[in-house]
Amino acid sequence: MTFSWRATLVLALGILPVAAASEPAHGGPRGVAVLVADADDERIAMVGEAVSFWNEAVSVLGLAAPFSKPGRGAPSEGLRPFENYAHQLSQLAGRLDSSFPGPQPPEALFRVDAEVVVLLSAQNLMPFAWPYGDDDRYFIAIPSGDERHNVVRNVIAHELGHVLGLKHTREPGVLMCQPCDTSARSGDQPRFLPLTDLDRERLRSFLGGTEP
Repeated sequence: MTFSWRATLVLALGILPVAAASEPAHGGPRGVAVLVADADDERIAMVGEAVSFWNEAVSVLGLAAPFSKPGRGAPSEGLRPFENYAHQLSQLAGRLDSSFPGPQPPEALFRVDAEVVVLLSAQNLMPFAWPYGDDDRYFIAIPSGDERHNVVRNVIAHELGHVLGLKHTREPGVLMCQPCDTSARSGDQPRFLPLTDLDRERLRSFLGGTEP
Protein backbone atom coordinates (compact mmCIF):
# COMPACT_ATOMS: atom_id res chain seq x y z
CA MET A 1 0.00 0.00 0.00
CA THR A 2 1.37 3.39 -0.95
CA PHE A 3 1.55 5.88 1.88
CA SER A 4 1.18 9.61 1.34
CA TRP A 5 4.07 11.58 2.79
CA ARG A 6 2.43 14.95 2.23
CA ALA A 7 0.45 14.81 5.47
CA THR A 8 3.39 13.16 7.19
CA LEU A 9 5.76 16.03 6.51
CA VAL A 10 3.17 18.63 7.41
CA LEU A 11 2.13 17.08 10.71
CA ALA A 12 4.72 14.71 12.10
CA LEU A 13 7.74 16.92 11.87
CA GLY A 14 6.03 19.30 14.25
CA ILE A 15 7.47 17.35 17.19
CA LEU A 16 10.96 18.66 16.50
CA PRO A 17 12.65 19.32 19.85
CA VAL A 18 14.15 22.70 18.98
CA ALA A 19 15.72 23.45 22.33
CA ALA A 20 17.28 20.02 22.55
CA ALA A 21 19.33 20.82 19.47
CA SER A 22 20.89 23.93 20.97
CA GLU A 23 24.18 22.51 22.22
CA PRO A 24 27.03 21.87 19.77
CA ALA A 25 28.17 18.31 19.28
CA HIS A 26 31.67 17.39 20.42
CA GLY A 27 33.99 14.39 20.42
CA GLY A 28 33.95 13.04 16.89
CA PRO A 29 31.27 11.60 14.62
CA ARG A 30 28.11 10.18 16.14
CA GLY A 31 27.47 6.50 15.77
CA VAL A 32 24.36 5.55 13.81
CA ALA A 33 22.54 2.26 14.42
CA VAL A 34 19.80 1.05 12.08
CA LEU A 35 17.08 -1.15 13.54
CA VAL A 36 15.03 -3.08 11.00
CA ALA A 37 13.27 -6.44 10.85
CA ASP A 38 14.11 -7.25 7.22
CA ALA A 39 17.77 -7.31 6.22
CA ASP A 40 16.72 -6.66 2.62
CA ASP A 41 14.74 -3.52 3.44
CA GLU A 42 15.52 -0.91 0.77
CA ARG A 43 15.51 1.86 3.35
CA ILE A 44 18.77 0.56 4.86
CA ALA A 45 20.73 1.83 1.86
CA MET A 46 18.84 5.13 2.00
CA VAL A 47 20.03 5.73 5.56
CA GLY A 48 23.59 5.27 4.33
CA GLU A 49 22.96 7.68 1.47
CA ALA A 50 21.50 10.28 3.83
CA VAL A 51 24.48 9.97 6.18
CA SER A 52 26.86 10.39 3.23
CA PHE A 53 24.91 13.45 2.10
CA TRP A 54 25.31 15.12 5.48
CA ASN A 55 28.96 14.17 5.89
CA GLU A 56 29.75 15.66 2.49
CA ALA A 57 27.62 18.78 3.09
CA VAL A 58 29.38 19.42 6.39
CA SER A 59 32.86 18.70 5.04
CA VAL A 60 32.34 21.37 2.38
CA LEU A 61 31.98 23.82 5.27
CA GLY A 62 35.41 22.82 6.56
CA LEU A 63 34.02 20.83 9.49
CA ALA A 64 34.46 17.22 10.53
CA ALA A 65 31.94 14.62 9.40
CA PRO A 66 29.08 14.47 11.93
CA PHE A 67 28.13 10.81 11.47
CA SER A 68 29.88 7.46 11.34
CA LYS A 69 28.95 4.87 8.74
CA PRO A 70 25.62 3.33 9.80
CA GLY A 71 25.63 -0.16 11.27
CA ARG A 72 22.87 -2.65 11.88
CA GLY A 73 21.69 -2.94 15.48
CA ALA A 74 20.56 -6.32 16.78
CA PRO A 75 18.85 -5.83 20.15
CA SER A 76 18.26 -9.06 22.04
CA GLU A 77 14.76 -7.88 22.96
CA GLY A 78 13.71 -7.69 19.33
CA LEU A 79 12.10 -4.59 17.87
CA ARG A 80 8.83 -4.55 19.81
CA PRO A 81 9.99 -2.07 22.51
CA PHE A 82 11.25 0.29 19.81
CA GLU A 83 8.10 -0.03 17.71
CA ASN A 84 5.93 0.64 20.76
CA TYR A 85 7.95 3.74 21.65
CA ALA A 86 7.79 4.99 18.06
CA HIS A 87 4.03 4.54 18.04
CA GLN A 88 3.67 6.51 21.28
CA LEU A 89 5.74 9.44 20.00
CA SER A 90 4.06 9.44 16.61
CA GLN A 91 0.64 9.65 18.23
CA LEU A 92 1.79 12.80 20.04
CA ALA A 93 2.99 14.53 16.87
CA GLY A 94 2.61 18.29 17.09
CA ARG A 95 1.92 18.22 20.84
CA LEU A 96 5.44 17.74 22.18
CA ASP A 97 8.41 20.03 22.60
CA SER A 98 11.71 19.68 24.42
CA SER A 99 10.30 21.14 27.63
CA PHE A 100 8.20 17.99 28.02
CA PRO A 101 10.09 14.70 28.33
CA GLY A 102 7.46 12.68 26.49
CA PRO A 103 6.95 8.95 26.99
CA GLN A 104 9.60 7.05 28.91
CA PRO A 105 12.12 5.51 26.47
CA PRO A 106 12.46 1.73 26.72
CA GLU A 107 15.53 0.44 28.54
CA ALA A 108 16.47 -1.39 25.35
CA LEU A 109 17.08 1.94 23.64
CA PHE A 110 19.84 2.87 26.09
CA ARG A 111 21.59 -0.42 25.35
CA VAL A 112 22.01 0.34 21.65
CA ASP A 113 25.63 1.35 21.12
CA ALA A 114 25.03 4.48 19.05
CA GLU A 115 24.20 8.13 19.55
CA VAL A 116 21.60 8.06 16.78
CA VAL A 117 19.18 5.13 16.56
CA VAL A 118 17.17 4.90 13.34
CA LEU A 119 14.16 2.59 13.45
CA LEU A 120 12.97 1.57 9.99
CA SER A 121 9.53 0.89 11.30
CA ALA A 122 7.06 -1.70 10.09
CA GLN A 123 4.29 0.75 10.96
CA ASN A 124 2.54 3.39 8.90
CA LEU A 125 3.39 6.12 11.39
CA MET A 126 4.61 9.69 11.25
CA PRO A 127 8.40 10.21 11.07
CA PHE A 128 10.28 12.10 13.73
CA ALA A 129 13.64 12.74 15.41
CA TRP A 130 13.38 12.82 19.20
CA PRO A 131 16.09 13.22 21.89
CA TYR A 132 16.40 10.83 24.78
CA GLY A 133 18.75 10.47 27.73
CA ASP A 134 21.13 13.14 28.95
CA ASP A 135 23.96 12.63 26.46
CA ASP A 136 22.68 14.10 23.18
CA ARG A 137 21.18 10.89 21.79
CA TYR A 138 18.40 10.77 19.23
CA PHE A 139 15.75 8.26 18.24
CA ILE A 140 14.51 8.51 14.65
CA ALA A 141 11.54 6.59 13.27
CA ILE A 142 10.91 6.16 9.54
CA PRO A 143 7.58 4.68 8.43
CA SER A 144 7.03 1.87 5.99
CA GLY A 145 4.71 1.89 3.02
CA ASP A 146 5.97 4.54 0.60
CA GLU A 147 7.39 3.23 -2.66
CA ARG A 148 8.66 6.64 -3.80
CA HIS A 149 12.30 6.23 -2.91
CA ASN A 150 13.25 9.87 -3.32
CA VAL A 151 10.56 10.90 -0.87
CA VAL A 152 11.75 8.40 1.73
CA ARG A 153 15.39 9.32 1.08
CA ASN A 154 14.68 12.99 1.76
CA VAL A 155 12.57 12.28 4.83
CA ILE A 156 15.49 10.36 6.36
CA ALA A 157 17.89 13.20 5.54
CA HIS A 158 15.40 15.73 6.94
CA GLU A 159 15.25 13.93 10.28
CA LEU A 160 19.05 13.67 10.45
CA GLY A 161 19.11 17.41 9.81
CA HIS A 162 17.20 17.91 13.05
CA VAL A 163 19.83 15.86 14.87
CA LEU A 164 22.38 18.38 13.55
CA GLY A 165 20.44 21.29 15.00
CA LEU A 166 18.54 22.43 11.92
CA LYS A 167 15.04 23.85 12.17
CA HIS A 168 12.11 23.98 9.80
CA THR A 169 11.80 26.59 7.09
CA ARG A 170 8.80 27.59 5.05
CA GLU A 171 10.94 28.05 1.95
CA PRO A 172 9.60 25.54 -0.62
CA GLY A 173 11.76 23.02 -2.42
CA VAL A 174 14.47 22.70 0.24
CA LEU A 175 15.36 19.81 2.52
CA MET A 176 14.21 21.31 5.81
CA CYS A 177 10.92 22.74 4.53
CA GLN A 178 7.77 22.26 6.59
CA PRO A 179 5.04 22.07 5.51
CA CYS A 180 6.19 20.49 2.26
CA ASP A 181 4.59 19.33 -0.95
CA THR A 182 6.41 16.10 -1.77
CA SER A 183 4.98 15.61 -5.26
CA ALA A 184 8.01 17.18 -6.96
CA ARG A 185 10.59 14.87 -5.39
CA SER A 186 9.24 11.44 -6.27
CA GLY A 187 11.19 10.93 -9.50
CA ASP A 188 13.40 7.95 -10.27
CA GLN A 189 16.72 9.82 -10.19
CA PRO A 190 18.16 9.76 -6.64
CA ARG A 191 18.66 13.26 -5.28
CA PHE A 192 18.53 15.25 -2.09
CA LEU A 193 16.82 18.60 -1.81
CA PRO A 194 19.19 21.55 -1.25
CA LEU A 195 20.12 23.31 1.96
CA THR A 196 19.62 27.02 2.49
CA ASP A 197 22.26 29.56 3.44
CA LEU A 198 20.66 29.71 6.89
CA ASP A 199 21.00 25.93 7.20
CA ARG A 200 24.71 26.19 6.46
CA GLU A 201 25.09 29.02 8.96
CA ARG A 202 23.41 26.93 11.63
CA LEU A 203 25.58 23.94 10.83
CA ARG A 204 28.71 26.06 11.27
CA SER A 205 27.39 27.32 14.61
CA PHE A 206 26.17 23.97 15.92
CA LEU A 207 29.00 21.74 14.73
CA GLY A 208 31.70 24.37 15.02
CA GLY A 209 30.89 25.05 18.66
CA THR A 210 30.11 28.74 18.20
CA GLU A 211 27.07 30.74 19.17
CA PRO A 212 24.41 31.01 16.41
